[in-house]
Amino acid sequence: MKVKIYAVLFLLVLAALSANAQLPEQDCSGAIPVCQNVYVQPNSYAGEATQELTFGNSSCLSQGEENSVWYIWTVNVSGTLEFQITPINNNDDYDWAVYDLTNATCADIITGVAPEVRCNYSAIPGATGLSNPYVLTSVGAGGPNQCQPMNVVVGETYVLVINNHDGLIGGYTLSFSGTAVIFDNIPPAPVSIDPFPCTPPSVLHITVSEQVRCNTIAANGSDFYVTGPSAVGIIGASSTGCVGGTFTNNFDVLLSGPITVNGSYVLNFKQGTDGNVILDNCGNELSDTNKVPFTVAIADAEFSYEIIKTCTGDSLVFTDLSVGDTTITWSWDFGDGTTSTDINPGHMFPGTGTFDIILAITDSGGCFNQDTVTINTYLEPPVAGFSVSPPPYCTNIPISFFNSSTGQGLVYEWIFGTATTNEFEPVFTFTASGLYTVYLVVTDSIGCKDTVSANLTINPGVIAAFNFEPDVLCTGDMITFNNVSAGDFSGVHWDFGNGTTDTSSTEVTLVYNSSGTYEVTIIIQHDVCLPDTFSETVTVYDYPFVTLGADTSICIGESIVLDSDNPNYQHDWSTGEQTQAIVVSLVPQTVVVYVSNNGCIGKDTIFVENACPFLCPQRLLQTMTVSMMFIKLLPMERMNLI
Repeated sequence: MKVKIYAVLFLLVLAALSANAQLPEQDCSGAIPVCQNVYVQPNSYAGEATQELTFGNSSCLSQGEENSVWYIWTVNVSGTLEFQITPINNNDDYDWAVYDLTNATCADIITGVAPEVRCNYSAIPGATGLSNPYVLTSVGAGGPNQCQPMNVVVGETYVLVINNHDGLIGGYTLSFSGTAVIFDNIPPAPVSIDPFPCTPPSVLHITVSEQVRCNTIAANGSDFYVTGPSAVGIIGASSTGCVGGTFTNNFDVLLSGPITVNGSYVLNFKQGTDGNVILDNCGNELSDTNKVPFTVAIADAEFSYEIIKTCTGDSLVFTDLSVGDTTITWSWDFGDGTTSTDINPGHMFPGTGTFDIILAITDSGGCFNQDTVTINTYLEPPVAGFSVSPPPYCTNIPISFFNSSTGQGLVYEWIFGTATTNEFEPVFTFTASGLYTVYLVVTDSIGCKDTVSANLTINPGVIAAFNFEPDVLCTGDMITFNNVSAGDFSGVHWDFGNGTTDTSSTEVTLVYNSSGTYEVTIIIQHDVCLPDTFSETVTVYDYPFVTLGADTSICIGESIVLDSDNPNYQHDWSTGEQTQAIVVSLVPQTVVVYVSNNGCIGKDTIFVENACPFLCPQRLLQTMTVSMMFIKLLPMERMNLI
């Protein structure tokens, strides 16, 4: 057992400090990053957190962790590494061990997966560390307090645990030297993304060049974005190395869904919502110009096919459209008991049936995928067939034709005398009577034809029509309706929309005594063909009632307003005005107004005479006034002469 001085004092101090809460750096997972050459620890640590080292473990620190603290660094320049732990009180006894975490985690220390590369448990107080000319890599209690310096390589990561064996709180200085550079001023950089050969990736697992702080990886994934041939959403980021720890050199970027479109993609970095890109243990920031290209080449079996019709069956040519990594094997199953390993095979199906075509591929990465397409094959001659809507058939009456043809990939040609159409089920109207033969010719996809015909007798039907005059109709006026229907009709029925009907075959005269809109209908009967109906709307307008009142009179210089009422109608005055009311001041005169309601005209006349026939006209009055003024200005004698 290692013998130490100050044992009683150690127990007293340890008892006083053990009640204090432990600090993160007292765990390997919370190790202090080495970002400078010298660390001054004025007060030593007391107690331990999680025990990466325990009593009786394989380390030279046989007592396990004692009032421990951890440091971590990644080598930036290869060379030899030395360090010294110099107590403030030279009588204090510090022990230590160095572990290689380059390809391991803190959890691997206790299991021995993370190797212990240097260890010193010397009972000699004072400075301890790595220095020349010492050659031991592990020292027990009875050995020197120095070990052999380490040869380190760029990219290697190490942790140092320092034990305060005596439990005194005097503190120490930790200083690093040698030709290697371990304090970090180089930003982290992405190294790689783990491959995903056979499954569309929903998580990107990234490794970076050194340990980075877990709390600088934005949990919402905002430090990252992906560009490529399809849109890729990011919903989070995390690392299993951050569970119970503060640093990691790998993490997962969680995508909103698997990337299913093959192609070349790039993982880009940016400042996240946490205010940084990603920081290493020394605060160096990963650059937002960093990019990590990756390829999605998931094996996806796909194919197309072309059917070549023959009279003996369907010949199919299959074309491989598979994507992904390089395909090295093809296995076709045609669903009829035959197979092929060609890339683009052909196959004959000699009968009618339904077949599941399966293509299975294996790519150079060992990924397997298959695709299945169901096809229908046919071997049947085309058969033309149709039916016709029920007779009688008449000119100018549409006839419907119903297609019942069978065959594969049919094209239709209907022949109606000189007219043809390619419709599936046409509706055709014959404009002349007579006997017609209608043909349907069907052609299938390989050029085979079949023809069927039917004879139709087209009767000369009727077309109902009439006209009327006059075009503008006023109440009480006479209107004449003329039957101009075509065809040999056997009967006529008129309905004039006012409760009046007639059966005259040519002309009907009628008077509408009330204004309004009337629908006039003529129905033309035929002995064979269906009757035909034709309707027109007749509008009847009222004559306007116009009265200007009795003849009247006004004096010269006076005026009178004449109002013809009927505000919504057209007004035409003998004075040339077209307003509802006019002002009349010239007398005597006869004034006439015409009021039109859509051509139905009402009229009235009024005579406006002079009510003051003995008064001089205005001009005469003005002349007399001037003359009187002239006489007033003459001399008295002139007036006497006068």
